[in-house]
Amino acid sequence: MERGIGLAPAFPRRPEGPLARYRPPELEDAAAAFVSHLTSSGDLVLDLFCRGASFLRPAVRQGRRAVGVGVNPIGLLLAGMELQPPAHPHALSAAFTRLGDQPKGGRPLRRHLVDLYRARCPTCGAAGTAKWFAWDREASYPYAKAVRCPRCDEVQEGPTEEEDIAAARRFDPKGLPYHYALGRVVPLEHPARERAAELVDLYTPRNLTALMDVTLRLEGLEAERPVRTALQGILVETFDRGSSLDPYGEARPRPRTLRLPARFLERNVWFLLEEGLEQALARLPDRPTPLPRAPDLPHLLSNPQPAYVLHPSPAQRVDRVLPPESVALILADPPRPDGVFWALCALWAGWLWDDAAVARAMRPFLRRRRFDWEWHRRALQAALTAASTVLRPDGHLVTLFVEPDRSLVTSVCMAAAGAGYSLIGWGADPQAGCHLTWRWAGRQSKSVDVESLARDLTEAAERLARSCLEERAEPTAPVLLHAAVYAGLAEESHLARAAAVVRREPAEPPSPPPLAFTVQAVEAGTARVSLQEDETTGRLWLPSAREETVEPLADRVEARTLDILLSRPEWTTPDLLWEIYASFTGPLTPDLSLVIACVESYGRFEDGVWRLREEDKPDRRAEELRTLREELKTLGQRLGFRVGEGKGRDIRWREGRRDVYLFILSSTAALGRYLLHGPQIPEGAHPCLVFPGGRAELLARKLRRDPRLARAAAEKGWHFIKFRHLRRLIAEGLDRRLFETMLGLDPIVEREGVQIPLVL
Repeated sequence: MERGIGLAPAFPRRPEGPLARYRPPELEDAAAAFVSHLTSSGDLVLDLFCRGASFLRPAVRQGRRAVGVGVNPIGLLLAGMELQPPAHPHALSAAFTRLGDQPKGGRPLRRHLVDLYRARCPTCGAAGTAKWFAWDREASYPYAKAVRCPRCDEVQEGPTEEEDIAAARRFDPKGLPYHYALGRVVPLEHPARERAAELVDLYTPRNLTALMDVTLRLEGLEAERPVRTALQGILVETFDRGSSLDPYGEARPRPRTLRLPARFLERNVWFLLEEGLEQALARLPDRPTPLPRAPDLPHLLSNPQPAYVLHPSPAQRVDRVLPPESVALILADPPRPDGVFWALCALWAGWLWDDAAVARAMRPFLRRRRFDWEWHRRALQAALTAASTVLRPDGHLVTLFVEPDRSLVTSVCMAAAGAGYSLIGWGADPQAGCHLTWRWAGRQSKSVDVESLARDLTEAAERLARSCLEERAEPTAPVLLHAAVYAGLAEESHLARAAAVVRREPAEPPSPPPLAFTVQAVEAGTARVSLQEDETTGRLWLPSAREETVEPLADRVEARTLDILLSRPEWTTPDLLWEIYASFTGPLTPDLSLVIACVESYGRFEDGVWRLREEDKPDRRAEELRTLREELKTLGQRLGFRVGEGKGRDIRWREGRRDVYLFILSSTAALGRYLLHGPQIPEGAHPCLVFPGGRAELLARKLRRDPRLARAAAEKGWHFIKFRHLRRLIAEGLDRRLFETMLGLDPIVEREGVQIPLVL
């Protein structure tokens, strides 16, 4: 494995804007780190499954050219919205006004749509406009409503009336809007027609009528591309919020099935559009600086200037889109096997674009009702195989995603290995996600002995799991342990062999698909490893002989952080974090929150850079420790103890032959060497770790994250004393009784669990 390529340390961002509930957390800062370290100015960066701007934006900003490829036009639309917003907010507002002024039935569209939801206020009876109706699915009528009442000057909720039910039933469920909506998605006699009809039925006849009216008029609206794209994004969000998939009285969960809830909401379409406009305007920067967009792909490829292109194409055909060996870096956040989302996108794409090519590309997602992980592995492997031909010999593929889903880790590792990539670095963290860096090595066609492979997978999984826990020497997050096993299997070529397993002939006993076969073998191996689990955090650890001599990873990360801050006077945040993680890759990937605590414990952020705190300069700390040792000796003698040293302690206060207080003075928050690996504490002795106050939060974090340390501290009665508290005790002139009373009166941190946010 190449040193220094592991986790790109950055917190994911929650997506905003249209369809945010369907989209995975964004990894823009992580992508920026990989672009910075793995490419040069003018290089071509490929977002293989583009569904937003988070990979393209940092590439272009750093002087690279970028291509976003995706079969889903909705994803490319979202990317276009973010990369090229309208030049001025008033341009979007004016276009929205023109849309509302489009004629419908002899009056403006906005007035027509508002009148579809006319209802009386349930409080005062005045005429108003319903914000929503709540429906009972089995009874098939609206039973509750929320009405904007001009007389009450607020939204009033209450039961519906006969007029409301009659108004809802005036719309023909299979009228012209229904057939128009269905026809835009699939033609008559198409195999996916029945599935498309199920999707159209997710909308009440009234909302479907309103949505088709808006869609038709948006098509004919004259507007610049950024403005049109923004309006289309607002409409897509309205498609989502205007369906009947949201249950009444609950938060808007991401729908997992296409079955209507027993009680659902029918929202006012025009109000949804207005809300979408308001949110879009709020997201627009005061002075938008759109990134340069190339006119087309040939222009981008022939011009070294930074720019981007969004190209609709299945990832499996990227080798037909880009020239061979033209890409320096491929960033891939793989699509998830979410049948609901893909089916809805197929529906909405058909509505939004009257384009036969778009409809044809998305129809396969209508016909497929089940998206399992074996399907995901095969589709991803096909895409990565095609991408290998456009990757330069010195180029990299980085697969990065956030969700701690074991199946996703398994599928990605198997697909990349099966496509012929060699893993050269990886890192995983429950907060930052899983990042795996690959290079093209070439596929090897070899016959696979299934029984031998199963045995190899099982034995290797056991060895890799045990090795990961032994190397870390501390409780470990399950997602990292799982990634360590599958990354190790990829490095040792076991997954490439597993991906080559083919189904046997019908006459032979059936064999499971490659992914299921691999999972079974790996689970058999990891089950052999005896694990202890912390019920609170879910972290796992393995007591072993080696762990008795290996420092916990947290202590090693702290020491390395100090060394790096000492190595030069100033560090930017990205460079500092990248340097720390370059020392701890793969199974040794530390938690991002731990690394941040280490940086904040030793560093001071000023003027945009990190510097080592003045008090942590080695000479100052050494002098401080020397002074405290002498003062502790003096205090012990004053309190009538025999004062000594040795046996792994800096200072020993003794009475007769018995140790009463054992002091260790440390400028760090290292705990493993004392609590886990240090000499035995004599019966009745009070062990004390004296440390700088600047280490308090870091020390408390280590105790919280490692139950072994917390248990050892409680069992042996350790006192954790800050330098300043010890100086206070020394200055007070206390007797023995008061000294013992005041010793534990200073908590490690004032507020448990509070962390100063790292400036990113």
